Amino acid sequence: MTTSGVPPDNTPRSGSVPEITPRELLDSVERGEPVQILDVRAPARMAEGRIEILPEGMFHNVPGSRLMAFADIGESGVDPRVPVVVVCGHGNDSRVCAAWLNRLGVRAASLTGGMSSWMALAVPREITPPDGLDRLIQIDRVGKGSLGYILVRGKEAIIIDPGRDHVPYIEALRDSGAAAVAVADTHVHADYVSGGLSLARALSVPYYLHPADSVSPYDGTPGRLDFRALGEGTSLNIGASRVNVVHTPGHSPGSITFMVGLDAAFTGDFLFIASVGRPDIADRTDEWAGDLWRSLVRVKKTWPPGIRIFPAHYASSGERTGGAVCGTLRDMLRSNPSLLFTGENEFRSWVRANTGTVPPAYRTIKEINLALISPDPGETDRLEAGKNECALGATPHPPSHF
Repeated sequence: MTTSGVPPDNTPRSGSVPEITPRELLDSVERGEPVQILDVRAPARMAEGRIEILPEGMFHNVPGSRLMAFADIGESGVDPRVPVVVVCGHGNDSRVCAAWLNRLGVRAASLTGGMSSWMALAVPREITPPDGLDRLIQIDRVGKGSLGYILVRGKEAIIIDPGRDHVPYIEALRDSGAAAVAVADTHVHADYVSGGLSLARALSVPYYLHPADSVSPYDGTPGRLDFRALGEGTSLNIGASRVNVVHTPGHSPGSITFMVGLDAAFTGDFLFIASVGRPDIADRTDEWAGDLWRSLVRVKKTWPPGIRIFPAHYASSGERTGGAVCGTLRDMLRSNPSLLFTGENEFRSWVRANTGTVPPAYRTIKEINLALISPDPGETDRLEAGKNECALGATPHPPSHF
């Protein structure tokens, strides 16, 4: 674990407290370094969302008030032999608790910015591009388990499913030497606030969406979005290449997939590596389940087995190649339960058995993404708290091991 100024004797110098940034923590875990996380928030706050990149045995929750009363670290369940990253909401209480742990003989550091910074972390991952692209960059928002993409051909780029933080996308564009010509969402997201429209405005390029997703699925209220329509059979040009649009409804009426030849499919929340997008977001499960079934049948009949699937989220597990989340349809036809059914009735029964409670924040987030309401930044953080719950019959969080 790389920390800022952790002294050999575990005693902070001049009252300072060792700190580690979210990116340093992620890099440490991906390198396989031993580390454990101690979340010092109240259990109710922790239940809204926590760091899930480690096996369960390496994660601990002890409220700070209790922790500070311990005279021996053994009372906390923390292994004193393994470095500890202390986490709170915004990085304040964690500093106090990390200092206390160091006094008890534990090598501890505070997570800079706390869960707020962890949820904002977005990591660019370079992926071997499909034929027709020169570069493919996956922007991995690890805490949320959401994935955006930058497709590059020559000096032009298309951005798909960006999060609300523009910085990682603008920096990745700059590093690629390309200029964006379009920003698009595969659908109107429910679990996080999209950066699609605002990023398109910042870059002075068009924003694209399927028109069926431009109205509220709850009451039909038209959104106030300035967008260009994409639908079945349309395409976006990028350099000398073309990105084709396939309408794949089921998770939402206007869900679309962007395809680069027959080599890559950017499926949004329609199809995940180990699951499929839930059709119960707007309490129209029966109607949307039928759409979802027809979209899956089309995939199995017309998409080549070797096509690589790039979803907008992690599902219960993700096939990581060089850190990226992707999988081939060939492998998914053997392991993704949504693709194993041969009859619609069986599929519908599986859907009914695996639907759960839709997070209440999802309607509000949809309305934000339709530009029907404008939240303040603090409310947005609260609405987005925790992992995404867009996959059907799966616990959609990052895999324990990278």
